[in-house]
Amino acid sequence: MFKENLKTAELVERIHWLILLRWVAISGLFITTYIFSSVFNVVEHVVPLYTIGVVIGLTNVVFYLNTSALRLQTFASVQLHAGVQIMTDHFFLICLIYFAGGIENPFIFYFLFHAIIGGIFLEKKYSYLQALFATSLFALLLILEYYSIVPHQPLQTFSAFKYSDELWHSEVYILCVFFALASTIFISVYFVTSIMDRLRKSRDNVMFEIKSTLENMAEGVIVIGPNDKVTMCNREIEKAWKVKREEILNKSVKDDQIPYIGGVASNITERFRKGIETSQHQEIKTENGFLYNTYSAVIDSSGKYWGTVLTSHDITERKKLEQQLLHSERLATIGEMSAKVAHEIRNPLSSISLNTELLYDEIGNNNGDKKSDAANLIQSILSEVDTLTEMSDEYLRYARLPRLETKPASINDVLIELSKFFNQERVQRGISLKEHYAPDLPRIRLDINQMKQAFLNILKNSFEAMPEGGKVSISTKRKGNSIEVSITDTGDGISKDDIQRVFDPFYSAKANGTGLGLALTMKTIEGHGGDIICKSAIDKGTTMIISFPIENCGKEIIE
Repeated sequence: MFKENLKTAELVERIHWLILLRWVAISGLFITTYIFSSVFNVVEHVVPLYTIGVVIGLTNVVFYLNTSALRLQTFASVQLHAGVQIMTDHFFLICLIYFAGGIENPFIFYFLFHAIIGGIFLEKKYSYLQALFATSLFALLLILEYYSIVPHQPLQTFSAFKYSDELWHSEVYILCVFFALASTIFISVYFVTSIMDRLRKSRDNVMFEIKSTLENMAEGVIVIGPNDKVTMCNREIEKAWKVKREEILNKSVKDDQIPYIGGVASNITERFRKGIETSQHQEIKTENGFLYNTYSAVIDSSGKYWGTVLTSHDITERKKLEQQLLHSERLATIGEMSAKVAHEIRNPLSSISLNTELLYDEIGNNNGDKKSDAANLIQSILSEVDTLTEMSDEYLRYARLPRLETKPASINDVLIELSKFFNQERVQRGISLKEHYAPDLPRIRLDINQMKQAFLNILKNSFEAMPEGGKVSISTKRKGNSIEVSITDTGDGISKDDIQRVFDPFYSAKANGTGLGLALTMKTIEGHGGDIICKSAIDKGTTMIISFPIENCGKEIIE
C-alpha cells in the first residue's frame, strides 16, 4: 500500500504535466493552422481544425478538474485515467491528420510523441496497447480514404506535385508510410519502456530501502494517505501500541476504532489539507504508559497535500524519570525541612526535660497526696518528651543519614541475627516465622548497623500489620547479578493507591507513626546501590522485595 501510494503520487504529477503540455499543443495548433492557412495557403478547410482545437481545450478542462480526485484513487484507477487521456489524444490527432491532408500530412509522426508519453506513464503492456491503438487508428484512416468511404482532404501545396492525387490511392506508398510509422512507434515504445523499467526498478529499490529504514526505526511510524487511510505502519507501532498491523492498515483515521488516533487524527489531517498548519504534536496517556505523537504533513513543491507521516515515541520511561526527579527534589526539600524542624523541637525539649527532672527531684523531697499526683503528671510529661525526642531523632536520621561504613558481609547472617533479636516479641504476638536462606550467597559490602535498622523497620511494620497473629516469611536467593531478599507477611495488606506512597516521607497508615520508617529503609538500601519494591493487596498480605547488586562488593559505597 505504501509503495502503491508513492507510485500513484508520481503518476498524478505526470498527468498534471501532460495537461500543461496539452495546453501548449493547443496553442501550437491554433498558431500553426493560422500560419499554414493564411500565410502559405496550404490548408483550405480550417474550421474543422479550429473546432478540434476548441474540443481538445474543453476536454483538457474536464481532465484538469478531475485531477483533484485522482490523489484519492488507487494506482490502477489513476493509470486507467492516464490511458484514457492518451487514447483521447490519439483520437484527436487522427482527426487533425485527416482534416489536414491525411497520409500527405508530414505531421503523422506526432503519433510518436504520444507513444513515448504512453511508455513513460503506463506499464509495459498498456504502453504496447496504446501503440497498437494508434497504429490501428492510422490504418483505419488509410483504409477509409483508400476506399473513398470518407473524402480525402488534400493539402494545397502537395496537390501541385505530380502524382499527388494518387498518393492516398497508392498501395506501395500507403504500405511504406504505414510500416515506417508503425515500426517507429513500436520500436520507440520498446526503448522507452525498457528505460522506464530500469528507472522503476531503481525507484522500487529506493522505496524498499526507505520502507526497510522505516520498518526498523526505534520510533513507531504510520503513513496516512491523502484519503485519510493508513497505508503503512512499522513493527514498533505494533510493539508500542499493542496492536496488529491488520487492525490499522487500510483503515480510515476517521474510524474511532483505531487506537490512540481514531477520530483525532482526521481533524489534524483536515487542517493539513487546508494548509492551516503542517505539523502537530500530541501526548497520549495509555494503559501502559505515555505516547508522544508527532504529525507531519507531506506537501509537494506546488503546495499539494499528499498525506501525513505520524511518528510515535514511547515516553513512559522518560515520564518515570521526570516523576522520580520531581520526587527526589521533593524529598530533598522535605529532608531540609525535617532537619530544621528537628532542631527547633530538640532545643525546647531539652530544656523541658531538664527542668521537669529537677522539679520531679524537688517534689520527691516532699510527702503527701499532692506529691503523688504531681509525680504522675511529671512522669507523663517526661514520657511525651521522650516520644518527641525519638521523633526528632528519626527526622534527623532521615535528613542526615550517616555516611555508610561498609565492609564485606553476609546478608544471610544479618537477617538471621535480626530474626533472633525479634524472636521474643514475635512469639508474644502469636506470629510464626518461616526462613529460607540460599546457601553460598556471595558476600557484599554492607553497613551492617544501618542495614539492620532498615530490615528492622520492615519487620516492625509486618508485625504491626498482624495484631492478632499471622505468618512472616524471610527468604534470600541469587537472581542474575543480584541478591534478592523477600519479606512477606499475612497482614491486612495495602491498597493499590497507597502502595505508591509507602516510601514517601511522613506517610503512615498508623495513627502515631512518623511515616519515616520505610522512607529511611529505602534511602539506606538505595545508598547500597540496591532497590526495594512493595507488592501488596487488601487482605492478602504484603511482600517487600529488596535487591542488592553483587558487583558492589568490589567498591566502596558512599552516600
